[in-house]
Amino acid sequence: MSLFSLERASLRVRLLGTLALAASGGALFAWFGTPLAWMLGAMFFTTIASLAGAPTQMSLSLRKVMMAILGIMLGSSFRPEIVAQAVHWLPSMGVMMGFMALITTFSYHYLRRVAGMDRATAYFSSAPGGLTEMIMVGESMGGNPATISLVHATRILVVVGTIPVYFRYVEHLNIPSLPPGPAGLPAFWDVALLSACAVIGVPLASRLRLPAGALLGPMLLSAILHISGLTRAAPPGPVVAAAQIVIGAGIGCRFAGLTLGSVWRTILFAAGSGLMMVIAATIVGIIFGPLIGDLPKPLILALAPGGLAEMSLIALSMGSQTAYISFMHLSRIILVVIVFPSIFRLVTGSSMGTEKDKGTDA
Repeated sequence: MSLFSLERASLRVRLLGTLALAASGGALFAWFGTPLAWMLGAMFFTTIASLAGAPTQMSLSLRKVMMAILGIMLGSSFRPEIVAQAVHWLPSMGVMMGFMALITTFSYHYLRRVAGMDRATAYFSSAPGGLTEMIMVGESMGGNPATISLVHATRILVVVGTIPVYFRYVEHLNIPSLPPGPAGLPAFWDVALLSACAVIGVPLASRLRLPAGALLGPMLLSAILHISGLTRAAPPGPVVAAAQIVIGAGIGCRFAGLTLGSVWRTILFAAGSGLMMVIAATIVGIIFGPLIGDLPKPLILALAPGGLAEMSLIALSMGSQTAYISFMHLSRIILVVIVFPSIFRLVTGSSMGTEKDKGTDA
């Protein structure tokens, strides 16, 4: 057996071990009745193992498949009446844009002055979304990609770990371990249509260079099918549970290769920034929800700066205006990816690859 074959076999073993660990965490959390158990359990078990030095591994191809399944699930929450409701989401968009400007400004000054990060690293670490894009653009502007990645991963960990707990134990909402799904298996026609959403949607989104394309492409096609009434089917519960396990493990694997002793300071400041964003989203949702005619709970979920996949899963589990929340998070990510780099170049006069002021390492 060649060295290359041995290396591939080793990666498969690490991947299977990571998935087994993540599934064990999900099963334990489900046994305790934790909200979003399969994702949260997988996330926490894998994060702890990664920081403890375990060789955790995640397959990007597998994650894409599970993101596509989640996208199909999200699209199934769209109904014909959604089109008529969309115009009522404009006030929420205004609140979201103001909220993004507010939390980014506060987070930037916090990471810059308290955590001691350089301008580019602090700025692109403060962006509420667009992890991959912020790492790439931030590095080209002179930021530290390892620190930017770690801050974003910690933010997602904090947001996903606190929002379901808040709604379960403070708002006293029943957030199940799995989103409500179909009672039985979809018919053959429905399976064919939903599968086509993934097979066509993923490469189409990649060709169009859409953010979070593995999720967004299938979601848009699934939404079109469900709005048109061609199908009302959705992926069954066990498949969604598997998607939760992979997505949760993917968050934890972002900490692979790190040790708590070497990155505790960055994680601590990043956790403070993430917690500040969660508290701010909760306060703004409670205050502005009634003012613009929205319920506070969906608005809080729409503002919470977690990942699109993770926040959409929370919305699915709550059964709380999933289409509205997915649309708001998609709009947030598009704004971040398009607008944030331009603002940084405008304010600092930087161009790609010219900003060399390095700061705190991860």
